[in-house]
Amino acid sequence: MPTRWGSCTTIGKIILNPELIKAPKGCIEYVIIHELCHLIHRNHTQKFIDLQSKEMPGWEKWKMKLEKLLA
Repeated sequence: MPTRWGSCTTIGKIILNPELIKAPKGCIEYVIIHELCHLIHRNHTQKFIDLQSKEMPGWEKWKMKLEKLLA
C-alpha cells in the first residue's frame, strides 16, 4: 500500500500500511479511527466526517502530517 495508510474492505477487514508504525502516535490513532469510522459509514459523507470529528477532534492536523510523510 504505497499510497495509503489504511483501508477498510467491504466485509469490514481493516488493513494498515506497515510503514504506519514509523509515524507519530497521533497519526496512527487518526488512521485507526478513520478506518473504524468506515465500519459505520462506508464513504466520506458528512456523516462520516461528523463521526470522525466526534471521535477525534482535530484529526485534520494528523491527516496533514501523514500527507507530508507520503510526499
